[in-house]
Parts: sequence; C-alpha cells; structure tokens
Amino acid sequence: MAENNDFTHLPLPLLFRGKPKLHGGGRVSDQTRVNTANRITHGGYIKQRSVELSRFWKERRAERTENGSPNLETGIPILFEIDPSTNIDFLRGLGFEIVCEVEEGFIIVATEDIDLSVLNAKADAFIENLTARCNSPAKVYALCEDSDRLKQILSKELYAKWAAILPDKEYLIDVGVNCSGNNELPKRPKREGSETDEHYFAREQRWMEKCNQAYMDWDEIKMEREETIEKFVSEYNGEIMQLVDGESEITDLPDSFSARLKISGKCLLDLVLNFAYIFDVSEAEPINMGVAPENNNSYTENVQIAAPIQSDPIVCIIDSGIQEMHKYLESAILHDDSMSLLPNNSSVSDEVTGGGHGTRVTGAVLYPSTIPTNGVYQLPCWIRNMRILDENNCLPEDVYPPKAIAIAVQKYNINNPIPTKIFNHSIGSHRSCELKHMTSWAAEIDSQSYNNNILFIQAAGNISTDVISAYWQAGYTYPEYLDRELCRISDPAQSLQAITVGSVSATELETEDFVALGKQMEVSSFSRSGPGIWDVLKPEVVEYGGTQVYNKGSIPPQLTTPPEVCPELIRKSPKGPAFARDDVGTSFSAPKVTYIASQVEKVLPEAPALLYRALIAQSARWPKNINELSKSECVSTLRHIGYGVPDVERATHNDEYRITLVTTTLMELGDDEAHIFQVPIPEELSNVGEDYDILVEVTLSYAASPRRTRRNVKGYLSTWLDWCCSRIGESAETFGRRILETGSIIDDDGDFNWVLGETTNRGAADGYSRKNGTLQKDWCIIKSNQLSDAFCIAVRGHKGWGDLFKAKYSLAVSFEAIHQDIPIYEPIRTEIESVVENGEIEIEMAKNNQ
Repeated sequence: MAENNDFTHLPLPLLFRGKPKLHGGGRVSDQTRVNTANRITHGGYIKQRSVELSRFWKERRAERTENGSPNLETGIPILFEIDPSTNIDFLRGLGFEIVCEVEEGFIIVATEDIDLSVLNAKADAFIENLTARCNSPAKVYALCEDSDRLKQILSKELYAKWAAILPDKEYLIDVGVNCSGNNELPKRPKREGSETDEHYFAREQRWMEKCNQAYMDWDEIKMEREETIEKFVSEYNGEIMQLVDGESEITDLPDSFSARLKISGKCLLDLVLNFAYIFDVSEAEPINMGVAPENNNSYTENVQIAAPIQSDPIVCIIDSGIQEMHKYLESAILHDDSMSLLPNNSSVSDEVTGGGHGTRVTGAVLYPSTIPTNGVYQLPCWIRNMRILDENNCLPEDVYPPKAIAIAVQKYNINNPIPTKIFNHSIGSHRSCELKHMTSWAAEIDSQSYNNNILFIQAAGNISTDVISAYWQAGYTYPEYLDRELCRISDPAQSLQAITVGSVSATELETEDFVALGKQMEVSSFSRSGPGIWDVLKPEVVEYGGTQVYNKGSIPPQLTTPPEVCPELIRKSPKGPAFARDDVGTSFSAPKVTYIASQVEKVLPEAPALLYRALIAQSARWPKNINELSKSECVSTLRHIGYGVPDVERATHNDEYRITLVTTTLMELGDDEAHIFQVPIPEELSNVGEDYDILVEVTLSYAASPRRTRRNVKGYLSTWLDWCCSRIGESAETFGRRILETGSIIDDDGDFNWVLGETTNRGAADGYSRKNGTLQKDWCIIKSNQLSDAFCIAVRGHKGWGDLFKAKYSLAVSFEAIHQDIPIYEPIRTEIESVVENGEIEIEMAKNNQ
C-alpha cells in the first residue's frame, strides 16, 4: 500500500454517454375504453354537465353583482375527474387552462368561456366520431361539483371550519395562485441522424426563442393575476403582507406565486369561491419552536476556544438569533454578516428564555459530540446568523417563510463574495405536512436548491406531548404511534431537495419507576416519521436529539426529559450555565448533520452541494444488521430513521478496507439521456475462488426545477432520475448495450439483494421505492466473486414537466470489506489510475447517437 495515503474519495470513471432505451407508456384504461364504446351516453353526460355548470356560474356571477361584490376579472374553475394514466395536457384542447393537479385523476381547470362552448363542440365531435382525433372527451370521467373543488384546495383545518367562517373576523391566509396560463414550453428538438451541426443549431435557436416568448407570456400573466389579487383584497380593506413568485430569469418557471393575506372572512369566502386560479388555501400556522425550562446548574469551564481556520466552510443558521458573544461561540461568528428579519426589531441576539434556541442549534453545529471544559478546542466552521424567530421562539406573521428562505440565499450565497453552501433550518410547523402538493415553504427550498449550489438541512419536526398522550390512551404506545397520521413529518421537512433529519436516543435508561422511550440509536419518542409527500423516504437520516422518559403505568402518560436522556447543548448565558443537558428535539439533531456537511465541504470545497448530500446519506448506517430484521421491521426502520445515522469519518474519508468513488463535478442529465459509470474491479477481489463479504452502497443525489401546481414527483420535477446497476458477471459493454440499445429488463437491479430494490427485484423493504425521492440510496452485501471485472452504474433521465431544465446530480459508490479480511482501497485505486492513464474514460456508444 502507498505510504501516507489519506484514503480520500476517488473519481468515479464515466464510461458511456447516450440515449437510454426506456419502456414507457401504458395501456388505455378500462373506463376510457367503456366511454369510447358508448359515445352517445358519455358525450351526452358531458354536454349535460357543461350546461349545468355554465348555469351555476352565471347565477353565481349575477348574485355577486346584486350584492355589490368587487369586480373579479377571472375565468371559472372546474374540478375534473380524468383518466389517471393520461397526459393531462389534453385538457387544453378542450378549452381549459390547467390550474393544478390535486389527487390522482383529479384536475382543477379554468376557462373564461362561461358557456363551455369548446367542450360542447368537442363532445359533439366525439358523439359523431368525426375523426380519429376526437376521442379526448372519453378521458373525461366527471365534471365535479364546486363544493368538491373547495375540498381539494382548502387545507384540512380550513375546510373543517369553512361553514363557520365569520364575515367580519380577520384571518391570516396563505394562498397559492397559478400563473402559467395556457402557454407551455415547446419541446426541445431532437437531432436527426444525418443533420448537420449548422442546421440543428438553427432549429435549437428557434426553440430557445419560443421558450423566451413563453417566459414573457408567463410573466405577463403573473403580473396581471398579482394585480387582480391586490385590487380585490384592497377593495375588502385587506392587506397583502408578502408575495413570493418565480424570478423572471431563464432558470425559473413562474408557474405560480404565493401570498400571505390579512383579510376578512367575507373577502376569504369570495376569493376562494370565485377566483379561478387559486389552488392552495390555508390559515397561516403560528410557528412556535417551544421554550425550554430554566436550568441554573453551574459548570466550571477552563477551555480555550480557537477560531476556525480562515478557509473553513461558512454555515448559515436560520433561527431565533444567537448569543454571539457567548464564550463557546464568539470566535466562530461572522458578526458583520448577521441580520434580523423581525419587524421593528433589528437585534440579532437570541432572546428566547430558558437557554435560547438558535444558540443551542449553533452549539450543536460547533460541538456535535461533547462540549469541552478544558484544553484547546478548534472550532470546525464559521457561522452566519440570520434571525427570524422572536423572543417567544415564534415566527411573526409578517415573516413569510418562503420569503425568508429566498432572502437568506440571496444574501449569503448569491450576492456574497464568500458564499455559504450549507443552511441549517431547525424550524417547522407543528402539524403534519400536506400530501396533495408541495407547500410554498418547501417548494422555495426546492427551487433555491436547484438554482443555486446550496444544501438545506431541515429538522423533521417534533410530535407534541398532547398528540403522544392522545394516541397512547387510544392504545398506540411507543413506537406504534409514530406511524399514525398526526406524527408524519412537518412542513417544510417534505422538501425533496433538503436533507431531512430525525432524532434517535443515545442511551438506554430504565428503573423500577420509568423507562426511556427508545434504546440506544432507536427513534426518539418525539421524532416525526415518514414517508413524506408522494411516498418519498423521509427523514433520510437521524442524529442524537435526545428522547423522553415514560413514568411506568401513568395514564395519561407522564413524559419527562431528565438530563440522562438529553443531548449536551450550549445555552444562552450568563443566566444559567454555559451548557447543559436540559432540552430535546430534532432541532438539535439537524445541526449535528450540518456539522458533518461542513466537514465534507472542508475536504471537498469545490464539489457541488449535491455531493455533500450524497455523502451524508452514503455514510449513514442502521443500528441493526439487515439480516436481523423482518420485512415489516425494515419498513418501520425506513419510516423512522431513513438510511440511519451518518458518520463524519465515512462521509469524508475511507480506510484500507473501504473505498468511495464519486462524481467530482456537477453532472447534468436531461430527458432521455443516460450516463454509465464503471468501477474497475481488481482480479484479487473478483477471483472465483474468493468469497469475501462486500458491502456495496450506491447513492444518487439530484435536483430538478420544481413546479408547484403539479402532483407527484414526475410532474413536480422538470426531469426525474433513477439508477440501476450491472448484473452479476456482466461486462461493461454488455451492460452499456442493455441500457442504451436493447433496454432488456433494465429494471432488473443487477440481481443483487438490495434493501429497497426495484421492480423485478424487490428488496427487504418491499413497499418503498428508491425512485420516489431525489436522494436515492440502496445497499446490499454480496460475495466478492459476484463482482465482474467492472461494476457499472447507469443514471437515467426521464421526462418531467419540461426538458429545458436538466436535472443536476452527484453520484457516490462505496465498497467495504465488512470483516476487514481483504484490502480494497489500494487495489481499486490502482485500477482507476490505470483506466485514466489509458484514456478509457467517457467512451461514446456511437450507434446510440444516431
């Protein structure tokens, strides 16, 4: 072995680029076939319902005029039930603008044609079977009542109280409004096999001109609808507190804007009932991160705190402010960069009683394991302080969460000469996240993460003791209640691009009178569980955030947090100690992962933030071996702790028996594109006579441009990615042809026993799909002789909502001899160097590019 080897991550060789052979499309649904076969009956139904809805909206408009309601220049909204397997764009041909996908097969549309004349004409053509292209009405199953639309656009809480809305009461409301109109992005032209560069370039330029025109059209619609909302609200003497919309740049799709409104109940009722382009309405939830009890224990500290090295990473803490002059924190704070978004309060200090919140979070980043009381301690990174919570640890109603996210990224990343790439966000709702569509808060994190080279580390959220008590008394004790609806991760932890962090217990504690809820490295009693929206695996990782103690036999359950089950955290002083064990929460597990991210950035400062995310997940482990768990236990483990507990050493370095290969630069893939990577396997590892146990881990971390008005990952993202690997004994060339030319059983995951697996090779955690999220990890244990001379991974791009926006990604692949009985790092490193020297990286498959 080479001397002085620091076991750094090595570059992952890219072998092939090309167009993947994908299997797509589905059969026509049975209901659509029935409708097509019964043209007169189904066409007659559509015509009848269009007449009824047209009459309904004419009467409603007449009633508004009689009541002297403010003028509202807008179309009429309708909730359609359609063939769930079809492309929803066919609705445009029926005369409608698509406002939003809601549940599967249900679409809210709008039209300014109150007579629905286009729909009626299409229904007539369908009945008469005039042409082969007149069958689109068969895919329309129902035109629903407007009351059904309200149930789809209102949050559960607001819908429950809708009948009791008081006209004169003031409400604080968050709304989402579609502004994409009927102008879709044109499809990127495909290059013909014999086409010259000049001819294709000219066609691509015309395509770009059409894209730019579509952007200008969207921007105009956005401004018109913002003005309509502003005028409407002002006529009711209401107030628009904040507006957030897409930037008018080529990298953003302004398909919607979000607003926080302070309006009367009368205005709220009128707006929701009659503004056609609204798709999301909820009461603004008070965000309160809670207050810890005072702790007056004292400690003696005789420690020297050394400032971070000048080149160390800079982490932004978005929280309640920080006690910046704290002995343990002061040397890491970039004081001149601190800011407050609080109205009428420019202080950046942590004013939360009971020891603070942002101060504790910051301390968990800088002191992730233990807090020293003597010696010299080198701080690991710099801190930027952005305060958005007040002295009550609450988010003021004037501070709109999506806007705060945008301001933080603008100040500390986009417009900063030394940009921050890592943002800690230990703030969230007390409610479970919605599952219909992405909230404006989470969508803003996704949009900023795609457009900028940043990583948000988000707390999963805490379950209140009231919710735990209610479930417990209903018969759901620990850990059964964690799988109930009210214990699902909270907003914005469902963000696809953030890495969401839950909490585990670090100790086992039991006496005759009480027991800690959760043994060592088991999920904490308060940690919210997944999956998140659209069955995406959340949280992805967990860290030590403490747990609660249950007084045995107490009904309702008495839950406490003695020091033995609390993490050691920096506290706001001088009142009370400088640090203590007196609080728990995912707020304090998230910054421990932020610390790991900062150390990955330290060793890979030029790497994309997507790689930091990949390596955090790649380093994570379950506390129990997969072979010790049943399938149901595997699923439960994924729901509670995701990929497990990350490790800073595995995330940043390797050893003699472990090697990690990564994409060193930001990779991009569009729809219908593929990259194939090769890990050259040395002969001593793949020899037929050897049967060493090798842990294989693969993590794909990608980001794509989000579209909030669409439902499910494939509609929400501009391009979605997945990965698959070569089979046992398969050569790189055979695998390449299978992916790029034949498409033969491409979903067969290399016939390895993956934990999650895919399609034809479901893993131990059957029911979860690694394809759902933008952070896709899987792992398995194989025998070394099952590795061919080249282990290959293919990353494939699939059609989302727009091929103008390619997905960006990073990929990590690790091999580890789990019994440390055969060296791995040096032999594979030598093989990679040989591949690079021989110029065998990045070979085009010529046939596939025709």
